[in-house]
Amino acid sequence: MTVNCLRLNMEVGKFTWEKSRGSDAWVREKLDHGFASISWWSKFPFYNLRVLHTSVSDHEPLLLNFYKVETSKKSFRFRFENVWLREPTFVNEVKEMWAALPNIHLLFKLLEVSSFIARWGRTFFHKFRENVKQQKANLDRLVDRTDA
Repeated sequence: MTVNCLRLNMEVGKFTWEKSRGSDAWVREKLDHGFASISWWSKFPFYNLRVLHTSVSDHEPLLLNFYKVETSKKSFRFRFENVWLREPTFVNEVKEMWAALPNIHLLFKLLEVSSFIARWGRTFFHKFRENVKQQKANLDRLVDRTDA
C-alpha cells in the first residue's frame, strides 16, 4: 500500500546536521525533514516546522508548532464591495497586510486577509453611514431655503 506524503516546509533553519564546527572541514547538511500524509495535512494545515539549536549533539531537533485558528461563533456572510477599490487606502492596506504575514500556508494568509478586509469594510461602512447621516442633515437644513 502506497501512502501519499507531503514534505512539510521548514520555516526556520536550513541545516539539521553539522560536523567539525569551527574548523576548515566544517560541513552542514539538511538531513532531517518533516513529512505528513495528505489526510494529516488536511486536518492540520496551519503549522510551523523549525530547526532548534543544541550544543550537545551534531543533529538539530525539529519543532512542529500548530497555529490556533480562531473561529467566531457569530456567523456572518462576508461580501466584498467593489466600491472599496475606489478608496485610496484600501489596496495599499491589503497589500501591506498580505506582505506582513509569514509565508506559511496560503489558506492561513487568505483567512487572515479576509478577516482584515471584513474589519476594514465594517469601519468603512460605519464612516459611510455617518457621512450619509451628516449629508442628510445638511439637506434638511437647506431644503426650505429660498435664496439662489
